[in-house]
Amino acid sequence: MTIQGCSRRGKKCFCKSLASDAMKTIKERELWATAFCRKAGMRLTPVRQAILAFLAQQRMPVSLEALSQAAGIRGHCDSSTVYRTLMLFQEAELVRLVPTPQKASYFVLNTPGDTAHFLVCRQCGRIAELPLPNTTSAQIGRLASRHGFSPAPQACEIHALCADCQIDRSRQITPSKLSSGNKTKLRPRNIS
Repeated sequence: MTIQGCSRRGKKCFCKSLASDAMKTIKERELWATAFCRKAGMRLTPVRQAILAFLAQQRMPVSLEALSQAAGIRGHCDSSTVYRTLMLFQEAELVRLVPTPQKASYFVLNTPGDTAHFLVCRQCGRIAELPLPNTTSAQIGRLASRHGFSPAPQACEIHALCADCQIDRSRQITPSKLSSGNKTKLRPRNIS
């Protein structure tokens, strides 16, 4: 099995040669990531190995802060070093960045066979896994292909409001100009 949606066309891609099946255990995920780095010619420092080991243990995206505080990383380097390492891993498509509205950086290992899809709250940034049936993933791939994009999506993030933020939003007072009781009609401005 290969990493679905690898976009490294024309560049060196190690996905096919390293992936044999979906990675089920933490150890398999870590071994795959380490082999990926070696095959790509990346130096594996103790901190990089600790970052990969921590990410291999996670199925959900983790923040830069959580990574920086992980065993083997905390006290050995600062957050900017961790961030630069993650950007290097992202460039190689070894990790994936999951964006949140708060501009916080969340990362997840891009392991073969793990087609991870996430729901991201556009207000608070909460992330939840979104299991999609294979038929839905295939349909997304076909739609992407019709629009000239890679036919096999590796991942999908859907931004919406979580249940807590929906409740908070429903409790907010609507602005008086938009209130349903306001009889004032808004007239379009004539710009001439």
